[in-house]
Amino acid sequence: MTTPRLITADDLSLRPPLDDDTQLVAELMGVPITAERPAQIVRMWREHWDEHGYGTWIITDAAGRRPGFVGLRTHPDFIRVTIRVTEGEGGDDPATRALRLVVAHALEWLPDLPLRIRIAPDDVATRLVARAAGMAHALDPDHTVDGDEWQVLELPYVRIADRVPARAREAMLAMWVEVNDSGGAVGFAPGAGRDDVAEVLDGYIAGLAEGRTVCVALNSPLGELLGFGFVARSTGATVAHTANLERIMTDPARRGTNHGALLVAGLHRAAREMGVELVTLDYRGGTGLGEFYTRYGYTEVGRIPGGVRVAPGDDRDGVIMARSL
Repeated sequence: MTTPRLITADDLSLRPPLDDDTQLVAELMGVPITAERPAQIVRMWREHWDEHGYGTWIITDAAGRRPGFVGLRTHPDFIRVTIRVTEGEGGDDPATRALRLVVAHALEWLPDLPLRIRIAPDDVATRLVARAAGMAHALDPDHTVDGDEWQVLELPYVRIADRVPARAREAMLAMWVEVNDSGGAVGFAPGAGRDDVAEVLDGYIAGLAEGRTVCVALNSPLGELLGFGFVARSTGATVAHTANLERIMTDPARRGTNHGALLVAGLHRAAREMGVELVTLDYRGGTGLGEFYTRYGYTEVGRIPGGVRVAPGDDRDGVIMARSL
């Protein structure tokens, strides 16, 4: 399995560094292009790529401009994240969008190590970008270097499980009910009874023992449940290379923090580790989910007009999407 080198979105792409990126580094450092340090940095970036198969990505926008970079550097027990851009702070700027793409890519493809970024306490702009990408204060790794205090933010982690302990079940059930009541399309209408949801959840939990389904949970650095879903492998010799992604949901109280993208990345990782080559999913029309999944490589392959009845007089299309892994 080869890790992709390029990361692309509609109006942004990220690629490994080239020799002529020395100019970008010199600009970010505020030194002349003839200075020695920018060329050294680019050389170190390329050596890291050669050794590890990942590293620093150069950000390129739709107009061909290079506003900065997002870097990942391996350490013995974690992967360090760095980000620098020439313009923009927080919000929907290239830094935020690039970091969102890179951390989701890392969660899906790279070694299963914590992703951490260290930030000076007064660096508000970088903290906003990191939080928008889903990172949260990890507390324990905070440290002081040469008298300077550094705060560490860490990416949520994915847990792939073939069993669900009682405590985790309660957290999953509570989230499922909250998602229903907030209008989320995960098999129920708003106001669905807790017992009805529990019956479906327990059916999934019982099915984990059969080995064809796994539970994928997204957890904060402190262990809080942020989202979950299931990878259900297809039965039958002719479709054994496929799986369906089911009941995908994230905490509705934490929307806008990239958790949906991170959970999808974790589901893809789990499916790939199961030997799956093609995944499908379905969703309820009228929710805007088609646009979300299209951003992650999915294509609509089927639609059942009026196939989902949310309430009397409110029939929605059932939509099926698929993508190769």
